[in-house]
Amino acid sequence: MRKSIYNLDNEKVADYFENYAPNYGLNFFGQGEQLPMKSVKIEWKPENAEYYELWIADNALFSNASKYITTDNFVEVDGLIPNTDYFRKVKIVDKNGKEKFSEACSFRTEGHVRSVAIDGVSNVRDLGGAVTKDGKTIKYGILYRSANGDSITERGKETVKKLGIKTDLDLRGEVVEESPFGDGVNLIKINGAYYHGEETGVAGSKEYRNAFRDELKICANPDNYPMIFHCAIGRDRTGTLSLVLQSLCGVEKENLIREYGLSFLSVAGCLDGNKRMFDILNDFFNFIDDNYEGESFTDKTISLVKSLGVTDEEISSIRRILIKCNYFLLALYLAVESRIFLRILR
Repeated sequence: MRKSIYNLDNEKVADYFENYAPNYGLNFFGQGEQLPMKSVKIEWKPENAEYYELWIADNALFSNASKYITTDNFVEVDGLIPNTDYFRKVKIVDKNGKEKFSEACSFRTEGHVRSVAIDGVSNVRDLGGAVTKDGKTIKYGILYRSANGDSITERGKETVKKLGIKTDLDLRGEVVEESPFGDGVNLIKINGAYYHGEETGVAGSKEYRNAFRDELKICANPDNYPMIFHCAIGRDRTGTLSLVLQSLCGVEKENLIREYGLSFLSVAGCLDGNKRMFDILNDFFNFIDDNYEGESFTDKTISLVKSLGVTDEEISSIRRILIKCNYFLLALYLAVESRIFLRILR
């Protein structure tokens, strides 16, 4: 099978990652919604057809394939997931209704961030794709961060439904009575913690310490996924929870800061006009480094959340839920272990 590669980063996002330096996100401050991914133009050789039906799937059996009907010999496809292998084939239907399929072929997508287009909601990103210190990645399609969904449209709700989102973790506290993301989405309301402020920080007053503990316990429950979490603009309370979750999974500090800065490429992330957020963020990192024990920043983050009452079992659950399993290595490990076990039995 022939394989093409498509990069989904738009020009702004590509610039952000290629030229990244501390505080680089401020170069994009206030310039509108700059996160949307590029579409992919899938083309094929034209034939004498009444219409075509393009099939795209993430498996060679084309189970659960997305299908696009067109009279052109191409389709502009949106919403693909970065760093994923896809398969595609085209059903060709002539004017007599006779059908045939083209040869299947594969392609791969690349990209630094999966921005999700939920109509009426700004700053929506999939946490998937982040790379941990030991080379693992966070799963796509499990956990999303965003600004509030109060202006979501019916079209946006349809997207939420397609994503399979089950839980809306609203970090604004008592603002809405039911989730704006649609029927069937369970709303959980918490007055979320910000960074490390003396009162409202993750280790601030008892109220906010307990609130942040509860945020993490919710994230440790696999029944809540897929989940979207947000505050008002999707930057501060949302960013605090996001970076702690990723740190627990082993994402390194530099990548946490870089992911945080992506909020400045959105409309919502710049709404309050505060350009000092990187200073506040760095203060938060220094607070963790200076006050909690551990060899790595991940170890220190674990010490922080355990001091709040999050258990080892809950931390392990968060990691199991979010970190992508390498099934080949797992199978190899199990094969080796089974051979060792059989030798012991003999």
